[in-house]
Amino acid sequence: MARLSINNVKKNYGQIDILKGIDIQLEDGEFLVLLGPSGCGKSTLLNIIAGLTDLSSGEIRIGDRLVNDIHPKDRDIAMVFQSYALYPNMSVAKNMEFGLEMRGVGKTDRATAIAKVAQLLQIEHLLARRPADLSGGQRQRVAIGRALVREPKVFLFDEPLSNLDAKLRVEMRTEIKKLHQRLGTTIVYVTHDQIEAMTLASRIAIMKDGLVQQFATPAEIYDRPTNMYVAGFIGAPAMNFVRGQITQENGALGISALVKAHGAQGPRFLPLGQPQPHFGDWIGRDVVLGVRPEAISIAGGTEHPPSTAQVEAEIDVIEPTGADTLAYFTMGGATTVARVRPQDVAGAGGTMRFSLDMSRTSLFDPKTEARLN
Repeated sequence: MARLSINNVKKNYGQIDILKGIDIQLEDGEFLVLLGPSGCGKSTLLNIIAGLTDLSSGEIRIGDRLVNDIHPKDRDIAMVFQSYALYPNMSVAKNMEFGLEMRGVGKTDRATAIAKVAQLLQIEHLLARRPADLSGGQRQRVAIGRALVREPKVFLFDEPLSNLDAKLRVEMRTEIKKLHQRLGTTIVYVTHDQIEAMTLASRIAIMKDGLVQQFATPAEIYDRPTNMYVAGFIGAPAMNFVRGQITQENGALGISALVKAHGAQGPRFLPLGQPQPHFGDWIGRDVVLGVRPEAISIAGGTEHPPSTAQVEAEIDVIEPTGADTLAYFTMGGATTVARVRPQDVAGAGGTMRFSLDMSRTSLFDPKTEARLN
C-alpha cells in the first residue's frame, strides 16, 4: 500500500485538452472513486496512473517515487478491467498465477498466494475451471483475485461492475467494500454510477470536462456540494433547484419563490432560518435554493421548528416506490420532488402543506452556479 499523489496532471491530444490540471492527494489505504459522465476524463486519468497513457505534463507519485517515465509493469500497481481480460485458454488458477510467474515468484509461494486469495474471495471450487465456464460475477472475482495475489501498492478498477446485472452489481459492490475493509488497500475506482461512488468511496473526485469539480468525502459532497453541477449529479432523485429572490420579512431573511397551489402560482416566503448576515447584501438578488427530496416532508400541526419553511402546493404527480413515495409539485418555476411516507401523501391534483428543512439546504449563485453558504 502507498500514498498516491496526482499533481497538476494534464493531457491533450493536439489542440484538444482532455485533462486540464488534476490535483488529488490520496492517503495510504484510502478508497478513491473517480466519478463523472462519459467523456469527463476519468478513464484517461486512471490509464495515466497505470502508465497505459502518457501524460502531457504534471506528476504521478506512488509513495515517494515519481512514476511518470516508469513502465506499467514496474509501477507496482494492479488493474481490474471492465471486460475482465482473463486468458480464455487458462484455468482460473493459471490466470491468477501467470503474473506471479512472469515476475519470477517461486512455485511454492505462488501456490500459497493463490490459495490465500481464493479462500478470501470464496472461489476455491473454481480454480480448475476456465473463464468460459464461469458466470459474470465469478469472472469478476477471478479478475480481482488475479490483482490481489500480486499485493501491489495501488489497485486500479476501471468500471469493473458495468457488465453485470443489477442484482449481481449490488452483491459485488458489497464484496469489494468488505475486501477493502479487510485489507486496507489503496484503491482508485472509476465509475459513472453514483451509488457505487457513495457506498464504496472514502473520498470522491467528481469530474466534468477534464476538471475535478469537488474532491471530498461522500457525506460532504452530498450535504455541501460545491456547485450546482455536483449537487445535480449526486442523488436519486437529484437535488431540487428552486429559483427565487433573497427578500426580508419581519426582519428575517428568506427566499421569495413562486409556488403553484389551487390552480395558480403565487409568491411564497421561505425563511432561511438561522441568522444569515452575509446575505444582507443579496436582498433583491436572484439565487437558487437547492433542497434534497428527503429534506421536504409533509407538515403536521400548527407549530413547526424555526429551521423549517412551510409551503402549500398542488400535487402534480405521485410515484410510489415501495418504502417511499415521490410527490411532485411546482415551485420556483420548476418541478420539485419530495420523498415522503406513502401514508402521508394525497393523490395527484390535491393540495398539501410541505415542510422544508432549511438547515439542510444549499444556496447557489445562478450566474456562476457556485455555492454561496
